Amino acid sequence: MNDFNQDIQSTFQNISRRYDWHMRAYNLVGLRIGEYRRHAVDLLKLKPGDRVVDLGCGTGLSFPHIMERIGPEGHLTGVDMTVGMLACARERCDRAGWHNVELVQSEIASYQFTGEVDAVISTGAMGYVSEYDRVIQSTVQALASDGQLVILDAKQPDSWPSWLFKLLFKIKKPLGLGIEYFDNHPWESVEHHFRKTTFEERYGGWVYFSTGSRSSP
Repeated sequence: MNDFNQDIQSTFQNISRRYDWHMRAYNLVGLRIGEYRRHAVDLLKLKPGDRVVDLGCGTGLSFPHIMERIGPEGHLTGVDMTVGMLACARERCDRAGWHNVELVQSEIASYQFTGEVDAVISTGAMGYVSEYDRVIQSTVQALASDGQLVILDAKQPDSWPSWLFKLLFKIKKPLGLGIEYFDNHPWESVEHHFRKTTFEERYGGWVYFSTGSRSSP
């Protein structure tokens, strides 16, 4: 693990027990993370019995939306590199009685798909992954013929001048985010590797949904 990933892992390990609170606090500034997660799962077009991988699953905040759709006959794999976040995700599963959830400790870039899956979702994680293009290419290969990828993440708003955007991240780096997080453009890789794609923005261009489908355009 490189120094950057160690720093990110340490940050999330330290806040793992407070992470859900941090996400709820964004509501105070109109950033509806919970609603965005639900919409991201809607975009996966899941059905009962589907096999889903959540890359960078954190504490499992997307799990309830996924499990509601795939049911007990489906299978969910949550991948995260931080022990504390996975421990919270496991507690969430235990409380809900979900026995068809597998949790894997791994960096996203190192994760190996073990078989064909119907859907892959990643929320607030791809900006930390310098090898995101390779990850997205591997995802295409792992998806079933009608499989879906959805990335929900943050980007630099097109309407913001670069100097103001950079100033914000000199003042504060929320949850380990630095300006380098926004150098990654995973949606461009989605558009390159998938036959059918969509792109949506929310919150003045700060939040985006990038979807890729293996189905015909």
